[in-house]
Amino acid sequence: MFDNALIAEREMLKDEAKHPNNYMPSNWSKRYGPIELQARFLKFCENVTRKTRSSIAHELNVPYGSSERAKYDIYGTDLPDDAPIFIFIHGGYWMEFSKDLSGFSVPNFVAHGIKVVVAGYDLCPNVRLTDIVQQIKLLVEKIIILAQSLKSKCIWLGGHSAGAHLAESLLHDHKWRASKHSCLELLKGLVPIGGIYDLKPVLSLSVNEAVKLTSEEISLYTFAPIDELKKLENNSECISNLKVILAVGECDSPIFVEESKRYARRLIQFVDNIKFLLLRNHIDHFDIVENLTTNDLLLSKILIHNVKNIK
Repeated sequence: MFDNALIAEREMLKDEAKHPNNYMPSNWSKRYGPIELQARFLKFCENVTRKTRSSIAHELNVPYGSSERAKYDIYGTDLPDDAPIFIFIHGGYWMEFSKDLSGFSVPNFVAHGIKVVVAGYDLCPNVRLTDIVQQIKLLVEKIIILAQSLKSKCIWLGGHSAGAHLAESLLHDHKWRASKHSCLELLKGLVPIGGIYDLKPVLSLSVNEAVKLTSEEISLYTFAPIDELKKLENNSECISNLKVILAVGECDSPIFVEESKRYARRLIQFVDNIKFLLLRNHIDHFDIVENLTTNDLLLSKILIHNVKNIK
């Protein structure tokens, strides 16, 4: 009976994955209609980043690679050298948005003694998803070197939407993790927020006109396939020195909520320390990060507590 229920659930999810609207999180908010929601979110991002840059010590456009977008901004440059560092990767289906609109986590984190690095990266169709993943690895390597020179207490890496997927791509590249084992000791946590972890359905979305996913990329970068039994983690490594805090809002797309739950189940196979947060009170795909500006939201409180108190 239980097996039949699982099979029925998978078939239902496969049917839902065929509908592009299920992959547009703005369709599911309880606050505003899709167009108004997106306009308000863009205005919010512009305003909070502008205010952040006018009030918090920072350095903008620090290059970590050779391309124009391979740059990061670092905030809280007047904090002690050994302050913890939180790296944030923006979303936008790997094809839009910018670090220049992503300062929402900065004021609250800096107020609690945490430096924030906001990452930029090249966008599709100018590059492939594989290229972006490589850029994020290079960025993390550069920040680790910086943190080591400053004797920073720790580094945490977070991302929103497609940025959550990019953050988690590091966790699944076991060869890279093995080759960088000694320097990765400073990386203590990953924070994927409202992420997308199954790439196959993206093939049927309009965004794929820009992303142009290949079959190899779908295989490499799908972390939570609908058919969970098809692709279990083939990995003898048990990760015990890193915590994953996986978050999604209850009013995100039901597909995104389900993928987050499915990904949490997969992570349990090889990561020892996992916390899954389904945020209630009508939290959607956008205000889940908007609320990082204050310490009122549960996610903010948990992140700040963990980054500051990591052992």
